[in-house]
Amino acid sequence: MGKIILTALMKLPLMFKGFSVAFVSMFEAMARSIDDIGYHLLHPFRTIRFQEVRDFISENSVTISLIIIFIILVYVNFSRRIN
Repeated sequence: MGKIILTALMKLPLMFKGFSVAFVSMFEAMARSIDDIGYHLLHPFRTIRFQEVRDFISENSVTISLIIIFIILVYVNFSRRIN
């Protein structure tokens, strides 16, 4: 019984190392996917030709997205009432 407990305690750092490697690799995969999403969302702004338009969109992106979400919510709300 003592050998089993001693062996388990000696192997404990290896188990933590395995868990940490698995956690880090999972975290890296999540970070890469978030980075790819950011690239696909921000790349169309880079293709806009005029600098003034790009500046306006980048400065007011939060306001623009909130207005779009509000319009979608209003549409969903009124479409439910009609049906």
